[in-house]
Amino acid sequence: MIDPLLLKIISLGFALLFLIAAVHKFSNREHFRASFEAYEIIPASLSALVTKIIPPFELLLGVGWLAFGLFAIEFKLVTLASVGLLVSYALAIGINLKRGRNYIDCGCTFSNSNTSNADSGSQQISLGLFYRNVLLIIMAIVCIIPAGDRSLQLIDVFALFFSVAALILLYETFNQILTTRNTINSWRKNNA
Repeated sequence: MIDPLLLKIISLGFALLFLIAAVHKFSNREHFRASFEAYEIIPASLSALVTKIIPPFELLLGVGWLAFGLFAIEFKLVTLASVGLLVSYALAIGINLKRGRNYIDCGCTFSNSNTSNADSGSQQISLGLFYRNVLLIIMAIVCIIPAGDRSLQLIDVFALFFSVAALILLYETFNQILTTRNTINSWRKNNA
């Protein structure tokens, strides 16, 4: 059994992750499509359809995680669908890293940059992003474990708020470190 507080923390973290990702993709469809096509994972004829499906799918996942986190409404399908989507993202990153194509913009930042311009502040795919997705997959799988029947107290509400805030800061810090590393590496290549 997993502590219900931990389950709520993970659920609200995933709700924010998927809701923000969906808003990002809805707000800049062309950048998302260009980033997606740069992976060269599926035939180009299908990419338009897939890039139309992913944002609403992420939005639904975000709402499902929100219901899970706030109201303890369990949707195992949300967890499994999230794992599936995160595994597909990790595979796309891993395949392209294996191909030596690490210059691809991951499509997971709010940058309006070109998909192949490493010095413009975009976040290129890397082993760090691959491992980040693996960690997210593990966290989602943890949510399949049944929750204990402990009722949450007032102190748990504060712990929930501060834990989710800390997760957001850690996630954004990790992403910023990866983006900064890309920029520094690009600068070093240009000045070598």
